Amino acid sequence: MSGIDIRLGKLFNGKKNLVISAIDHVVEYGDQEGIETSAIAIKKCLKTDALLLSRYSLLRNSEFFANKTSPIPVVRVNWTSGFYYPLEYKQGYTTIAADVERAVEAGAEMVICSLFLEIGDEKQETKNVEIFSEAVRQKEKLGIPLIGEVYVIEHKSLTQEQLHLKVKRVARVMAELGADIIKAFYTYKFNEVVENTPVPVFVIGAEKLSNDLAVLEKAEKSVKMGARGIIFGRNIFMAKEPEKIIAALNEVLNSGISAEKAALKYGLT
Repeated sequence: MSGIDIRLGKLFNGKKNLVISAIDHVVEYGDQEGIETSAIAIKKCLKTDALLLSRYSLLRNSEFFANKTSPIPVVRVNWTSGFYYPLEYKQGYTTIAADVERAVEAGAEMVICSLFLEIGDEKQETKNVEIFSEAVRQKEKLGIPLIGEVYVIEHKSLTQEQLHLKVKRVARVMAELGADIIKAFYTYKFNEVVENTPVPVFVIGAEKLSNDLAVLEKAEKSVKMGARGIIFGRNIFMAKEPEKIIAALNEVLNSGISAEKAALKYGLT
């Protein structure tokens, strides 16, 4: 058993499906409602299984991760132009902003890195694979699991089938390059993404949903299609009652309770 296996075992901790949140948005574009103060956002997510954040958010708020019940800290190592939403970049130029060693020095128990493919630029895509593969080399050297993020910048302009096929392809590529977990868009045939990917696959929120019931319904659909959990940012830390939505998500993901019943049980709308 490797260090990666041990840490993945600690992440799942006997659970089948996980509730993970994310406040790493601000490292990409610096302005996100609900993360004006990282400490406040982190407090809202303390009941989750893991939390995605920047290296410096972890360094500045390390006290929240020092308990046995604390979420697993997952540090984002890449910075990508495609996430700089104010300027609507589309190419996904990427660099490593904090290497895996520095992330681990800060306290990370896992790392996350994106890989942008099918952007219409062969040279840049090859460079992106080089960057991702270097992150894989570093995480293997240190025994740290890596979440590979399949983010489709142009998702709003694609048909359901186009989005599905791209997510299916890129998820498999990332797994074959060495990702231990995949974070991906939900697609209308998501079971095919799961079946084609040899590591656990998680569904991202991707957008702020209109109400708590919609959040629970997305989680319910995801696990029925084979996801091992969800990675929701704004849909957790911007919720009116984050602890309740986290508890409800855990029931939907692991107890077989319907989204509607979980919402009713926890007084969510």
